[in-house]
Amino acid sequence: MIDNHAQSRNRLALFRDSFNRLLIPADDPDYIKIIIGVITLIAVILRLYRINDPIGYDEAYTFINFSSKSFKFILADYHAPNNHILNSLLIGIVYRVFGDHVWIARVPAFIAGVLGVPAAFIAARRFFTPQQSLAASAVLAITPNIIAESVNGRGYPLIILFSLLLTNFAGILVKNPSRLALAAYAVTGALGFYSIPIFLYPMAGISLWVVFTYLSNSETWHIKWSNLQSFLVACTASGALTFLLYSPVIFFGTGLNSLVANDIVRSQTWNEFIENLLIRSMTTWNSWTIQSNLVLLYIGIGMFFISVFLYRRVSNQRLPLQVFLLLGALIMVVLQRVAPLPRIWGYLEMFFLVYAAAGFVWVLQIILKSFSNEPMMGKILSSVILFIALFRFIVIIIETQSPTALADRTIAPEQLAAEYIAAHITDKDTIIAPAPVDLQTAYYLKLLGVQYEVFQLRGGVLEKENALIILRSRGEGKIKTLDGLLEAFKLENALNIAAGKMVFEYGPLQIISIPAN
Repeated sequence: MIDNHAQSRNRLALFRDSFNRLLIPADDPDYIKIIIGVITLIAVILRLYRINDPIGYDEAYTFINFSSKSFKFILADYHAPNNHILNSLLIGIVYRVFGDHVWIARVPAFIAGVLGVPAAFIAARRFFTPQQSLAASAVLAITPNIIAESVNGRGYPLIILFSLLLTNFAGILVKNPSRLALAAYAVTGALGFYSIPIFLYPMAGISLWVVFTYLSNSETWHIKWSNLQSFLVACTASGALTFLLYSPVIFFGTGLNSLVANDIVRSQTWNEFIENLLIRSMTTWNSWTIQSNLVLLYIGIGMFFISVFLYRRVSNQRLPLQVFLLLGALIMVVLQRVAPLPRIWGYLEMFFLVYAAAGFVWVLQIILKSFSNEPMMGKILSSVILFIALFRFIVIIIETQSPTALADRTIAPEQLAAEYIAAHITDKDTIIAPAPVDLQTAYYLKLLGVQYEVFQLRGGVLEKENALIILRSRGEGKIKTLDGLLEAFKLENALNIAAGKMVFEYGPLQIISIPAN
């Protein structure tokens, strides 16, 4: 019995030591830990405010076509890149435990988004002072784009979280390589790839930085080569583990081509590639800046470039990681000859914010050095960062309580349409709707017990006696008229349009009941 207790204590001590080495970058003062806790709490509250927002098209697609299906199906089916498999599996687990609620599809993204805040501090602390790292976590907690992504039931918040963890482990590897850090790097890389294959972009940049940092170190070539070999083995192990995770898709499901040759990742001609890259680059930039205050935006850009050009002073690293992140992304994009969609670059926005915050705090540190000693300066800066985070938190809460914001967050026309349909639909009815209205309405219908099979598929034969047609006159989607919808579904002659009548209307959404000919 004594031996068992001793073994348990030893195992616990070993785990605690391993955890500390991997995830506790420095022995910072207690007030730093308290502020990190407050900033994380801010992140939790701001994300909870948005977790019941109206469901988006991609979220609905993921839930209906993947997460609500059997785990065997989730693991093996990649007929569409919407199946961010790790995220789909996690949603599937939560759905089976807690049942039908709008927030169910967002729980994994929410948790990843919240964990990203302390993860930003941990990763940044490998490079910066405690105050710079606090600022890095604060900007992730309060930035609108990051908040919105954290309550979007997709795999992108996982990409941000695993990118931060990978950066943390990379920071360990360039200072004090160890088997534990190498293993953590390999596993984190595989989990990132299993979230979405586009994890290739952040991992390429971070890995390039590690390699060139090893090469630029002052150690002998024997040590450099030894470190490089170990690191390349870890990267290879990460690739092998990724292959293992995707093996159900490759061998038993939709096949390797569904992963590497689908419409999203298929190589384009050089002309198409360059044209799309320019367009999507502008779209990405606009999506990052559309809600930004111009003064703060220009300050952020300036602070980011300070962190690039003065990186040896701003950070404690030999080479600027931000440059290698951009270089890695550029190399992968050119090699693939694919212009990625704007949402794929969310991890770059996150790193931009981290480095801009670090540059800003570094400038403040330079200014405050002439007014106070270092311990006092640290407390003052930490208090300023906390005050800014709390101020921004209050502003966001006030903004979310405006009538317009409340309406956008709480009243989804598709939800009201689903409630009407669920109460009135019969076995004689089929539903016809364009994207994205079809899947958004279908999501709410599923919560009400009406399955997706009631929807008419494009090109199919009309087999029901009556059609409930859902149209949205404003918002996303190309089809906004009855004629356009019937033409798209090839049902122009299948319905008695003259006998149709509107049975539901809310805002831009209408439901028209039309009997078959």
